[in-house]
Amino acid sequence: MHFVFSLFAVIVQLSAPIDLIAKDTTSAYANMVRIPSGSFSMGGDAGLMDSGSQSHQTAYPIHEVTVDAFWMDVAEVTNRQFAEFVEATGYVTFAERPLPKADMAALQQVADYNIKRLQRAADSVVGAERAAIYESIQRIKDSSQLLGQTAGSIIFKLPEKELRSKNDITQWWRIEAAATWRAPDGVGSSWQNRLDHPVVNVTHEDASEYATWAGKRLPTEAEWERAARGGLERQPFAWGDVFSPLGKDVWMANIWQGVWPYENTREDGFAATAPVKSFPSNAFGLYDMAGNVWEIVADRYHPKAYTLRMDGAINPTGPDTDSLGRLRQRLPTYVTRGGSFLCSDVWCSGYQPGSRQAQENDSPSHHTGFRCVKDVD
Repeated sequence: MHFVFSLFAVIVQLSAPIDLIAKDTTSAYANMVRIPSGSFSMGGDAGLMDSGSQSHQTAYPIHEVTVDAFWMDVAEVTNRQFAEFVEATGYVTFAERPLPKADMAALQQVADYNIKRLQRAADSVVGAERAAIYESIQRIKDSSQLLGQTAGSIIFKLPEKELRSKNDITQWWRIEAAATWRAPDGVGSSWQNRLDHPVVNVTHEDASEYATWAGKRLPTEAEWERAARGGLERQPFAWGDVFSPLGKDVWMANIWQGVWPYENTREDGFAATAPVKSFPSNAFGLYDMAGNVWEIVADRYHPKAYTLRMDGAINPTGPDTDSLGRLRQRLPTYVTRGGSFLCSDVWCSGYQPGSRQAQENDSPSHHTGFRCVKDVD
């Protein structure tokens, strides 16, 4: 089962070569790195094709891709940067707006269906299993009550009890109407004490609007993976083939440590997002290409995108319109890359460069952000 993030589903540090980094801080390429053109083997990481990794199940077959040179933001877009965009334009993100009536009706219909389905399941069991199902029903009802408010975002919360089912994501995800880019974790949280953390709770539309304002664009999926791999061929991590090249106490990325999804031991220093550049860069000088937050890219999502693509593709931009039409997606769904602070070996391994995941365009979350690219003149 491939995973779509949706309201419905509720060694040493390698420095970039000096000539890759924009030196003029006033130029259009300030805080960007020039990614050289080249070919690489794109797709999932070794040993994960048939594993339980949620984020590698649609990342095959591995295939040859060539991309032209481009510039990429050295780090994920931060709250500080996004606030400048909002102040300049007055832009209101999806999470801050009321849900359209058609969306509310569709979501309510799905909620009602799932409640009936779970009720039938509860009628056939007893004891603790029945009680757990009723807890799932109540969580769906609680989320449904938020549909008349602002859209809000999807927030992770530690489960309070043993999991009823490893596929019931309502046990650790919640829809919070108050969760927006301004309040990353909902009520009581603020972007103002996280100025240099990546902006979160944004959609593809929000990210695209920012990119246009900044004179940039979102990267294609192929560009993103080319940059993440840092010129290394078929390595399991953005920094090479060893998970802890600087020693077991030096973390290379902001990911989950501990027992998923009950306990995050914070061995890397962070329970949620970290300020950008808190961890070593890859060989191209890019930070947080693994972990911290999933990054929205330009490509529409198709679970068989790599099967549909011709080997040797040059500057691919995602599935064709006919292939997407046959999927009958509820609404546009886009690829996200790179994993987040919630990724662990036992859940998704999403911090590896070959991983990919999907996000519906009405499903912002507090572990998803983005970075931008710019064409070479």
